[in-house]
Amino acid sequence: MNLNNIKTLAFSLLAFGSMVSCSDSIDVAGVSEDQYQKAGSSLAFLTDKYGLSNQDSLIFNEKGSTDFYVNVTDAPAKAQTYTIAYDATALNNYNMSHGTSFEPLPENLVRIGGNATIAVGETKSSAVAVSYTSADNLEKNGIYAIPLKVTGADAQTSKDKGEFVLFVRDITKMPNCHKENGLQVISCMEINDANPLYNLCFTLENSGKYFFDQVILFSGNINYNPETQEVYNYNNENITQCLKYKEKYLEPLQQKGMKVILGILGNHDRAAVTNLNNEGCKAFAAELKAVCEAYGLDGVFFDDEYSKPGNYPGFVAYNNFPRLAYECKKQMPGKLVEAYVYSGTQTCSLTENIQPIDYGIHDYGGTYDLSANYPGMPKTGMILGSVECARGYASSTTVYQNIKEKGYGGTMFFALAPNRTPMGAINRVSQAFFGENVTQEGIYEKDW
Repeated sequence: MNLNNIKTLAFSLLAFGSMVSCSDSIDVAGVSEDQYQKAGSSLAFLTDKYGLSNQDSLIFNEKGSTDFYVNVTDAPAKAQTYTIAYDATALNNYNMSHGTSFEPLPENLVRIGGNATIAVGETKSSAVAVSYTSADNLEKNGIYAIPLKVTGADAQTSKDKGEFVLFVRDITKMPNCHKENGLQVISCMEINDANPLYNLCFTLENSGKYFFDQVILFSGNINYNPETQEVYNYNNENITQCLKYKEKYLEPLQQKGMKVILGILGNHDRAAVTNLNNEGCKAFAAELKAVCEAYGLDGVFFDDEYSKPGNYPGFVAYNNFPRLAYECKKQMPGKLVEAYVYSGTQTCSLTENIQPIDYGIHDYGGTYDLSANYPGMPKTGMILGSVECARGYASSTTVYQNIKEKGYGGTMFFALAPNRTPMGAINRVSQAFFGENVTQEGIYEKDW
C-alpha cells in the first residue's frame, strides 16, 4: 500500500431538482425544461448559477454578486444576444401572485454586467454577473428583492420563466459572533439534512451578537481506495454542495466571525484517523490542507467512528492519531485542529513536544476536565456538556455555569436543524454563558 500518494479530491457537479425555502417564507423552486412546449419558436428563460429559475435567496455583507444565464429551448443556428435588466414589474408580478409585499433593493445599488451571448449550437448563455451593495438607509438584517427580466429579439421570452426575483438578506449592520468572555458555542451540524445558514438565525436578545461561534460540517470522510491502495478525503453530495458553493452557504457565516470546520469521519472501511503510518499522516494532512485552502475553511475536526481498522499492510496498529493531528497542525499552523472526545480521538499525547489539538469536544454529557486526555491543552480548549439536539440531551444549568466560572472553553450543539431546535437548552446555555436569552429569526431549510 502506498500512502504517500493521496488521491486528488474531485467534486462532482450536482443536478438540481426540487428546491425548498431557504429564507423565511420565500419558496425557491428548481427549473425543469420539460414543461416548455415548442410553439414554433424558441423560448428564452433565466436561471442563476445554482440552477434555479424564477427566484433564489442569498445573504450578503456589504456587497454581493452572483451569475445569471439566459437559456433557450432550441439551440440557435447563429449566435444570439440577450439583455438581463432590472425590471420592477417582475417584483410586482411576484407580489401579486404570492400575496406578499417584498420591497425592491433600490436600482442604484444593483449593477448588471453586460449582455448574455448564446453561441451557435448551445442552449445556455455566457454568465452575466449581477452585483449589489448595501447602503446606510437599508434595514438591519432586511430582506430585499432584485427583480430581473430577460429580453431579446431572437427568441420569445418565456411567460413563466422570463422573470427572476433574487431575494437578498443584508446582514451588514448585524454584529459579529465574538462575545466578550470568549466562550465558544460550537454547532456540529449534520449537513445531510440541514443548511449551515440556519446558524445565522440565532442572536443574543440584548447585544444582537450571533449565538454560534463555530460550525462543523459533519461530515467529510477518510476513505480507502482498494484499487489504488490509497486513502483520501471523500465528501458526499451534501458536503460537496456547501464547499462548491461556499459563497452561498459558508462565507456569510465567516463574514460574521464564525469559523467553518470540516469534519473528518470514518466511512465503514479500513481507513481510520487512528491507523495511518507516519508518511500516511503527512500525506493525508497535506490533502486536508489543500481542501481547507481551496474552500477557505478554518480547520478540521476528527471523529474516530465508523471505521473498520485491522491488521492491514501499510497501516499501523492503533493508535497513531497524535501523529495525524500533529501533521495537520504543522502544515496548517493558522487553522484549527479539533477532536471528538470519543474512541481513538479521545486522547492525544504530545508529539514533538506539541499538543496539536486546539479544541477537545466532549461527548454528550461529558463534563470532566480534559487535561489528562490532551496534555498541554489550556482549559479554554476544553468543550464540555455537549447537547444532542435530536434526542434532547443537555446538561444542567449548573454545568454551564461551571464552564464559565472555571474558565473552560464552551459547549457544543450536535445536529441542529429547523425540526431539531431545542430552544430550552439554547437559552440555558446562553443565560449561563452570556446572561441573556437567544432570539430566533426565520429559518434556512436545506435547499438542494
